[in-house]
Amino acid sequence: MLIVKEYLTAIKLDEENKLLFAYDIKNNFIDEQSEGILSEVNELMYQKIASHFHIKPEDFGVQMV
Repeated sequence: MLIVKEYLTAIKLDEENKLLFAYDIKNNFIDEQSEGILSEVNELMYQKIASHFHIKPEDFGVQMV
């Protein structure tokens, strides 16, 4: 799990299904009800995902916008 404090977001890698899931962070807790499939990110998020998980985000359906 990657926590991106700047955006109050947590990101989970699902290697089996080749997806990345995003969750909101509220009151310092991950809101699991906010789960969504991550498909677009800015350059900062892209770089954080790539370096944390050691993947190419586009291989998991995530595009940089």
